Amino acid sequence: MPDLRSVTVHVLGPLVGEMVADTCVRATALSLGKTADDLLPEDLPTLEANVRRLLGPIAPTSTIDSLIADIEGGVV
Repeated sequence: MPDLRSVTVHVLGPLVGEMVADTCVRATALSLGKTADDLLPEDLPTLEANVRRLLGPIAPTSTIDSLIADIEGGVV
């Protein structure tokens, strides 16, 4: 099963760039006291909140919802 970090970077990378996508994942991990490689599917709600905060100013809600669904589908 692919890890949350790689799936998120793969999904968000085309929209915001791989570096920004990876920074979003690392920020999520830090907020949970983990490393990006230690994130698990149960950390998705925190990641989702960070993705929404990151993309809210630049993407419509429907696009963000679709990206979140793609991340969830890639790891669950």
